[in-house]
Formats: sequence, structure tokens, C-alpha cells
Amino acid sequence: MVSSSGGSNGTQTSSNRFSKANLSSLTPLITKQKDDTKPAERKRFTSHSPAPRQGSPMGRDSQLDGSPASVSGGTQISSSTRQRLHRYRPGSTFGSLGRKSILSVDEASVASSEAMEKSSIDISSEEVGFAFHKDGQQLLYHGQVQTTIGLFRKKKEYLALTDTHLIRFKSLSRALEAFPTISRANRRYSGTRHSSTASIGSLHEIQSLNSRSSTDGDNGILLNQIVAAYRVEGGRPYFITEVVYLDEATSSVGSIQLMLQDPREADLWHTSIRAAALKAKLMADEPFPPRTISYIRRLLEASQDYDENYFKIYRVVRRPANKAPGKSSEDFSKLSSTACYLVIGINLLHLISLPDFHESPSRPMNVKANKNSYGLVSLVTMEINNSDDTMELGFRIPLEKAVTISLAASQGPDIGRDIFRSMLYLKPQWLDYTFLYSGPKEVLDDSNVDFGPTEDNGAFDRTLIAYCLAYGCNPSNIRYTIGYEVEDSPEFLLLPPSESRRYSTHELLAILRALRYNESFRSMSFAGIDLECLHGTVDEYGKDHIALKSRSGIPIKKYFDIVPDGRSLLYQEVQALALKTYKTRRMNFGDTLPRRRPRDTYEEEEGTPKDPGCEIAAGILPLCRAQLTNVDWIVFSGIELGETDLEEIAPALHERLCRFKSFEVARCGLTDRGLQVFLNNLEKQNATLECINIADNPGRLNLADFPITMSRFSQIRKLDLSRVTSTSGDEPLIAAEVMLAWKLQELVLTGVPINDQTLDAISTYLHSDMSDSLHLLQMDQCNLTGTQVAILMRTMCHVPGQGRDMQLHISANRLEKGNSDIASAIKDCLTPSHVTMRMVEYQSEAHFRQLLEALRENTTIKCLDISKASLPYDAGEDTCIALQRVFEENSTLEELDISGEYAHLEIARFGIGLNHALTGLKKNNALKVLKLEYQNLGLEGANTLSSVIEGNDTITHIYCEHNNINLQGFTVLVNALAKNFTVLSLPLMQDDQSEAVKRMRHIISDAHSAAKGESGAKHAVRKTLTTLGVHMKEKDNPIPTAQDIDQAIQILNSRWAKQKDRLLELLQRNLNIAQGLETRSLYEDDAEMNKLMRPTTAGSDSIIMDAVMRNTTPRFERVGHTDGYFDKRSMDDIPRADGSPVAKSHKRERSLSELTAKLGVFDFEVSDD
Repeated sequence: MVSSSGGSNGTQTSSNRFSKANLSSLTPLITKQKDDTKPAERKRFTSHSPAPRQGSPMGRDSQLDGSPASVSGGTQISSSTRQRLHRYRPGSTFGSLGRKSILSVDEASVASSEAMEKSSIDISSEEVGFAFHKDGQQLLYHGQVQTTIGLFRKKKEYLALTDTHLIRFKSLSRALEAFPTISRANRRYSGTRHSSTASIGSLHEIQSLNSRSSTDGDNGILLNQIVAAYRVEGGRPYFITEVVYLDEATSSVGSIQLMLQDPREADLWHTSIRAAALKAKLMADEPFPPRTISYIRRLLEASQDYDENYFKIYRVVRRPANKAPGKSSEDFSKLSSTACYLVIGINLLHLISLPDFHESPSRPMNVKANKNSYGLVSLVTMEINNSDDTMELGFRIPLEKAVTISLAASQGPDIGRDIFRSMLYLKPQWLDYTFLYSGPKEVLDDSNVDFGPTEDNGAFDRTLIAYCLAYGCNPSNIRYTIGYEVEDSPEFLLLPPSESRRYSTHELLAILRALRYNESFRSMSFAGIDLECLHGTVDEYGKDHIALKSRSGIPIKKYFDIVPDGRSLLYQEVQALALKTYKTRRMNFGDTLPRRRPRDTYEEEEGTPKDPGCEIAAGILPLCRAQLTNVDWIVFSGIELGETDLEEIAPALHERLCRFKSFEVARCGLTDRGLQVFLNNLEKQNATLECINIADNPGRLNLADFPITMSRFSQIRKLDLSRVTSTSGDEPLIAAEVMLAWKLQELVLTGVPINDQTLDAISTYLHSDMSDSLHLLQMDQCNLTGTQVAILMRTMCHVPGQGRDMQLHISANRLEKGNSDIASAIKDCLTPSHVTMRMVEYQSEAHFRQLLEALRENTTIKCLDISKASLPYDAGEDTCIALQRVFEENSTLEELDISGEYAHLEIARFGIGLNHALTGLKKNNALKVLKLEYQNLGLEGANTLSSVIEGNDTITHIYCEHNNINLQGFTVLVNALAKNFTVLSLPLMQDDQSEAVKRMRHIISDAHSAAKGESGAKHAVRKTLTTLGVHMKEKDNPIPTAQDIDQAIQILNSRWAKQKDRLLELLQRNLNIAQGLETRSLYEDDAEMNKLMRPTTAGSDSIIMDAVMRNTTPRFERVGHTDGYFDKRSMDDIPRADGSPVAKSHKRERSLSELTAKLGVFDFEVSDD
């Protein structure tokens, strides 16, 4: 159904007869009167001319709800926000005249129906009177004009505007014959008064194939076929109005230019034609032909922008560029416009050329040649002429100049309204517009806009896809996740791209602009995403993307002296993100500028530019100082900060009104001075600061000042001082009385040497009730002994035998010294629930066994990580038995990591005895997660693990990669999983598959080398025997070729792939059972179990290789003197090449070539003589 609008605003009319009140007074062109035409001829004239359907649901008079429709050339398709497009084309209201957009009839073909059959475009003056002048038809405007054809032909003609046509006559007398009501005394034009020119021609060379031009006859234009009527600038001394019309039935396009010297007359013609055309369209049904809709649909489907419920079509004219100075009006009349379709898709605006239906349907469609597409969200300017049909649209892609499209359409306001509503649909969260608008105010009326169905996360996906398509990006390359189990959730977490190494500039801009105004996320994390392409990149071609006002509309430049103009894209986008999202509290930019190196030394005299800084601090922190954002948790970790950044950080930290909760600057390259400046200004945030993270900075802490500084903070929950050096002294890093004022949740001191005073302070804090909220104590690489760790364990457990819910990380410490103290604490159940003690070196295996014995009796540790434990040798029998007993007797361990390590300089693993220790898991009813990577289990370990999987019903996750498990071992594990209904995670063994392929290549390479090695040793012997008449034959032991290698690897990979598919299928089955979607009994049937068990076995690598070599690639190779094996048969038994035997007397006379031909074909041996 064709959409409609409420007319053109501000249009001057020459008479009130153009008002909608007089719409009923307009009479149709075809009226009932006596006609002498023969019935057959009359049938041809009226076969496409049914009377208008008043009140029809398909007509323009009503909408879907029965309410009156307004005028529009657009097709509404949405069921909710946009009307449905009915692909029904009623017959033309204007009979046979509706077939052509210019109705010209030859003077000599008045009564000949055969002339109409020949698609002639000439109509005689006599027929003009019959065709155009009917009873009750209104003559709206008329006047004498001058017609210009080409460069040399000019003549005066008479133009008449009726309520259905714009008609051109050769002279006034012809017009009087058609319209006797024209009075000579009252005619508007005489031969000498107010001369005007009408220039009629085609729009475009391609369109002119079917277009109409002026001829010697009279012709007319159906008003409902007029696409646009607009003024053309630059045609002085004339005032030019151009009228473009389109007949879709024949794809005919034409234009007429009226050049008048009197501006008032020009305005009267212009407004009269526009108003008459508008009323004519109100009377006629003008849906788009089905073939036109099919043509447009195919183009949009090729662009992946088609949805039958969301697209609109308009007829428009693409106007040419403005005329160059110095051109005359005649030269200007040669400038051509282009009629086309403007289609608003889901995300793009398309300008589609008119279809050429004369081409073969089988010819492939050139999508790029037939249309131009522009992203709706990239609109930067929209100008709609209030008193004309002209409009301009400007689109701009970042870092490029804007593209301005000059159009003309009678439905300009409707086009603008639909574009505006489409943008609101694509960006429902945005509160302001990123385009400049000039035109009627009602176009931007959003009171009745339906934003479509409610989507999660504020329709973020919808907006992101729109920006990606507008900027020419692939949306599928962008990956993100939403976290709900973090502080300040939900959290938007951007992940690395799926198809490229890093995001491009346009992809990052699409993501950042899709997040702008989105109030669904309280946290945003870009950690680990390279934003280097935005750093220092300035967009000099426009300011449409710059946020100049706060979310509430306050200009930031005027009131807060924040000037984003001329800054980099990173500065502007980060600032806009913080400025427009009030609910976002946390932003993580950790490791986003990995290649940044500050330039803190510069000389203004030498012209060395000042370091621009990371640009993130400069973009966000001024907003925090001005209280224009609610962001109070900022992460700069991993970004090197220079003096320029400190100039922004120091004032922000010094301002108490910023009320920061966290300011993380780990791995930021802060020197002694940088740390001092940071900490001194951070004191101003002591009332609100909850997290301090200054880990891994080269600067040193002054033990004389740092404890005093830390004493001023009362709300600290998280403290990370990892690998921060300090001045020498006996003072504690943090005094006990300072820590007793905190309610810490996380304390990370990794890599910090702990002296006795600091250890006492930590122990005191752990023993107090203030540490009840502490759930993470990380002290890796702190040079702690086993005795010191035992002290910490005992002090943190307030109730003996009752484990504390806390994570204790004590990896890479000297735990063997005082190992008995740790074992005693573990045995006495004075441990937290999670203990991580990786990379512990044991000089004596007995110490490690002592730890295992303590674990047998422990009832407080739920998660234990003793991976990468280094033993002097492979674990002995006693140690493996102790580990087996831990598996059998411990009833509290839920997660255990006993993975090894394989490095170039060190190998840490238990050895072959681990296979026997794993059998203890068959009796375990508590363990849920088992990690045993890098333990070189091999096929034997896979068999043991498979028996565990079959006999254990509590383990849900198994991590066993990097264990040298071949295809046969992997198949055994998958077969075992078929009998287990609780395991939810088992690796696909991708790394083990890669190792299996490497082994296969080594096997083939060794076989090839061995075969070649034999030939060298036999070369001399074979040469001697050949000269003596000894015939040799190559034994059938072929050397593998490149094709054999590829075939073997292909077979190996295909069998791995089959097992992976089986594994995924079984894991999905177990997941469905765990979620209650399926029952276990469905798979316990014998027939179903037998189906899951196929195939039960898989061949080893050597079996696969043997099978390939037995079917090796046939080939012919020239055999050398050293090739083949010796054959001991008699020379009398040696046949010739033709099969006949060779006599002994001729054995020495055979040529070398004959012997060579026999090699590799027969088997020879040395003769007895």
C-alpha cells in the first residue's frame, strides 16, 4: 500500500480550488458519453481502465485501520510501525492514456486504432479534443510558451494545466479546439507578453531509450505520473521549473523545463503544477508494479538489507550538480536529472536505477551498477525545501568527506519522516540527533514512533549492525559477552575479533557509537583490545560524531571549558561514551594501547611535539572533575602513562568531588616520581576509594611515607602491590593498626619480599574479626618458608576443623623448608577452602609424600592446586600409592589439579606410576574437577582414565590435554564416555591430534630415509654384478611419495574428526540429562548403547601407515644401479622382456639397456656359475 503525507507545506497556490475540500469536485478523465468507436477498438482503449475503487482496502483512500491516508509516494511495509505493502496493482484510472507518460498523438491518426497499437506517441489535435476535453473537466491554468528542441529549433506553444494532465499544444487555436472555454480576451499570454520557454527532453541517455521528447504534434503528461516539480537555480534571466514524470508500465521517463521571465508567473506555474499533481495522486491508486517490486527485492536481498516487513519505496529524481558560472539558460537546459527509486531498507538507504525489463531475465544482475547504498545512521545532513520538491541528504563515513545527494520528490517530507523514524528505530537509546536538519518541523515528530519489539541490552545488536553496515564492516567479526556475576553488573566485555587479528578503525567506531547512550550496562570492559588505531587519529572531515553537550543538554565547551574539537578519535569517543551514559560506573581500558611509549622529553624550540598522552585520561577525567559522568572506577593497567597523563590525573585525583572508588594503574611504567605524585593526590579520595592497584611499576615505595599514606584510607576493599619494590628497612609494608581499620576482600602481595614485621602484621589482621570479609590472599613468590605459611594458615582459621572460605595462593615459595609444619596444619584441618601451591621444588620425594599423607585426613580443603610440582625423579611406588589413597579416602576435595610441566629447561611430572594412582578415583565420590595435563599418560594412561570415567559418577570436568594420547587412546576415552552420564567437559585433544600428525610425518620420513640408505650400501656390489651378467630386480618395497603422506594424514585427521563429533554428541547428551531435558533411561537400552559404542576401536598410526603403503600410489621411476634386492635364481630361468628364456651363451652379450629395462620388473638372483 502506498503511503501518503499531508501535502506540501508552504506551497503557494494560484487558486483555492487546490484545497482538499474541493477534492470531490475533481472529475475523472474517462466519463460516460456516446462513443462511435467500434466495440473491438473500444475494448482496446479501455481494457486497462476500470473505474477507481472507492473505499477499497487496497486503494489510497484508506489505511489498514480504515482511516484516511495522507499523500505519499512511499510504500509502508511494517506491521507495527510501517504499513504493509500489498503487491497488487489495480488498473490505470486513465485508460489507454495511462500506458504512456507523454500522450502525444499525430494529426493524421485520429480514428485509426491500429496507430495506437503501434505505440506511437503522437496524438492529433482532433483526438486531443476527444482525449483531454470532457464534460466537467477543469482547466486550472494555461498560457503561451516557447518550446525549445535541441540547439536550433524553437517555436511557441501553448501549455494547459487540467486536473488530470499537463498538455502542450502547438498553438492557441489548437488549445481553443480542445478547451473552448479559453477566452482570447482573458487568456494569460499573448504573442508579445511575458515570453516563456518550455524545454522538453529526456533525463538520461540510458533512460532516453524509452523516454518521450517533444515532437511536432501536441502531447500531455498525466499528473499522477509526475515525480517532482522543482525550481532550478542558475537559469537567469529565466526562472526555471523542471517537471519530471515517470511511466512505470513502460519504464518511460521524461522531463519538461518551463523557463519564464516573470518570477510571479513562474511561481504560479510551479505551485499550480505541484498542487494539481498532488490532488491527482489522491484520486488514483498507484502501487508499484509487481515486477518493479521484485526487481527491488532482489537488489536488497543481494545487499542483505531486505525484510518484507521493513522497507519503503519512493520515486525520486536525482538532480544534477549546480550549473557552473557563465553558463547560459540554453546550456543549462541540457543538464539532465535521473529518475530512480529511493528505497529505505532495514539499515541502508538505496538509490536504485530504473529497471530495464527488455534485458534477458537470465542475465546476471550487476548489483553495484544498479544501486548506491548509504547507511541510515551515517546521515549527517537532511534539508527539505518547504516550498519546493527539492531535498538534500548528506552521508559521511568516518575519516572521509561527506557525500551529498541532491534529490527531488513530491513526497519529500514523507521521505524525511521515514528516514528519521528509521534512525529512531535503529538507535532507540539516542537522545539527540547526529545530523543537521532544515525543513518542516513535523518531519521530526517522534510522538507516534514505535520502536519495534523490546530487545535485550537496549537493542544494542540492532544499533551495532546498523553502524557496521553503514561503515562497511562485517558484523560477524565482532564478538562480545555480557557478564552478570561481577560487581556493577551487567558488564559489557568486548572480545577479540573472530576473523581478524585486531579490530579496524571503523569496527571500533561502530562498537563505541553503538554503546553511546546505552544505559543497559553498568560496566564496560575493553581490556586486551588494541585501540591503537584510534590513538592520534583525527577526523578532519566533519564534527557530526563529536559530543558537544552532556546527556541533559549542557554545552561542555561553554560551561566547563572542555573542547573536543580537533582531538583524536580515541579522545572523542571515550569522552562521548562517558558523557552520554549515566548508569555506567566502571570502565576498563587495561592493555588497550600495547605499543604506546611516552615521549616525556621534548623541546619547544626544536619543534619536537609534546607527548599527546594516552588520550583516555584526557577524555574522561575532565568529565569527572566537572561531575558530568558517574564513572568512578577506571582501569588504566597496562598503558604506559607519561607526564602528559599525570597532568590530567593529578587534578582529577585532587578533586574530592570526583569520588573515585578505584583508580588502577598497574604496569603503567610509573617511576618514583610518578608513584609519589599519584599517591599524594590519591589521598584526597580517601573517603570513597575502595581499590588501589599499583602493581608492576618500576618506581619504589618509601617505607617511611607509604604506611602513613595508606592509613588515611578507610574504605579499602582491594589492595594490589604485586612486584612493587620499596626502600630498605625493618618497617612493615603495612602496619597492623592500619590493616585493622580495613575490611579487605582481596590482598595481593605477589613478588613482594615479606619481612617478619610485615608477616606479623598480616597474621594479626588474619586473626582479627576485621578480616572476615577477606576471600583472597595472594602471596606467590614472596620468599616464604613452609613454617611461615603454616603460621598464616593457623591464624586465619578461627574455629579448628572448620575451613575458612578463602583462597590462599602460596606458589613458588620455599615451602620445602618447614614442610612438616605445612603438613601438620593440613592434617589438623587448619587450612582455607582453596589452596594453590604451584611450582614447588622438592629436593626429597619423602617431603611430597608427607604432604599427600596429610591430605588423606584433611576435611577443609575443597580446591587444591599442586600442579608443576618438581620431584627429583619420577614418582616412586610409595608416592603413587599415597596419591592413590588420597583419591580413595579424601571426601572433601572437589577440585584437584596435578598437572605437570613440559618446558625446554625443566620437566615436571609424576611418571608412569600415575596411571596406577588414578585407579583410586573409582572409589571417590567427592571429586568433580580433575586436571592432569602434561603428564605423558599415553595410550596406557588413556586406558586407565577410561576405566575411571566408566566407574565414577561424580566427576563432571576432566582436563587431560597434552598427554601424548594418540587416536586409539582418544577413541577409548570417547567409548568410555558413552557409558558415563555425568561428565560435562572433556577436551577435544586438538594439541594431541597435532602431535599425532607430526608423529605420522616422522614415521614416513624415517621409512623414506631407511629405504634410501639401503641403496648406498649396495651400489658398488650391484655395479660389479651387472658387469658379470648378474640380473637384479627391485623387490616390492616402495618408498612413500608425497601423495602417500597426504593420504595418510588425511585418513588420520578424518578419524580424529569422527571421534570429535562423537564426543560433542555425548557431551550434549549429558548436558541435557543434567538440565532435566532428557532422562538417563533413554540411553541405557542395549541397542542404543551399542549404537553409541560404534566404532569401538581405532587403528594406531602404524596400522594407518601400513594400509596406505599397501595401496601406495602407482608410479614409474627410473631404477638406478643401486636399487633393488638380490635374487638367487638361475640365469636359465630369467625370461626376456618378451617372455622368452635367455640362453646362457648370450648372457654376457646383453646390453646394459636391456638389463635396465628388466630392473624393477622381475626378481633376479645370482647364478650358480
